Amino acid sequence: MNPHKTWGARIGATIFWLLFGLIFGLTGWFYGIKPLTTTVGNWWLARDYRATPATVVERTGKDADGEFKWLATRYDVGGTTRETSRMTVLDDEAIDEPANDAVQTALRPNLGTEKPVTVWVSPRDPEVAVVSRDLPITPVFSRLPMAIGFALFALAGVSGALGALFSFGYYQKQFDVIGLWVFAAAWCGFIFPVLLMVMAAGSIEWFVVAIVGLFALIGVFMLWGAVTATITGKGGEGFRMRGGKLSTLPDSALATSYGKKGKPVAGKVKRGGMGGHGDGFDKS
Repeated sequence: MNPHKTWGARIGATIFWLLFGLIFGLTGWFYGIKPLTTTVGNWWLARDYRATPATVVERTGKDADGEFKWLATRYDVGGTTRETSRMTVLDDEAIDEPANDAVQTALRPNLGTEKPVTVWVSPRDPEVAVVSRDLPITPVFSRLPMAIGFALFALAGVSGALGALFSFGYYQKQFDVIGLWVFAAAWCGFIFPVLLMVMAAGSIEWFVVAIVGLFALIGVFMLWGAVTATITGKGGEGFRMRGGKLSTLPDSALATSYGKKGKPVAGKVKRGGMGGHGDGFDKS
């Protein structure tokens, strides 16, 4: 049974769910899933990269903010000298990214010396090399909530749009807890990016991470509640769009001298009580 009785309401609900899924889907893809899968994929490919000696050199560039410098490594494979400035398996090669900056800091004492460092070179393409092939745990962990959570919100948007438009059987349960979906989305849509920014800082304050992580955990529980309530139809009662009667009092207790909503009410009607002795009430 579709809770939307008219085609106008169906289309409106479909548009709402599509926008809901699109906003969270695109955000989750660009800031969660894509960087995460790229990092893990690069790390997986780099497992068979070969250790190769290299020397540290410094490079200079210019942009709108002026001159800037970065470190690179120079290595030789097959009689050809090559360079790489890729520090880690992260997709983002910005030198101020904490994981990349940590590797550069470790390289800097070797700048201007003949002391070799180790780089890892692809056996398939010598042009591809990385200074550290280790998986950066903090950047991966910080993007997991957005990658998984926002993907679930996107799936909810797609399923809600299809359910609203075509009256699929599961949609009534999802619509019943739409308030929980919206509240969880608002909560997670704020706290998950905050967690990402806090953990991406150059100097991580673990006390701050713990506080933000606690609020992120609340968001995880709300998201889990929305998913389970949609699947089982149980839970999320406080956010339901339909809840039966608005009062647990009997109809007779809500009746006026003219009946309830203009209609006679069955049962013994008690008049005059809670409201005091106003005009039109029986005297007691």
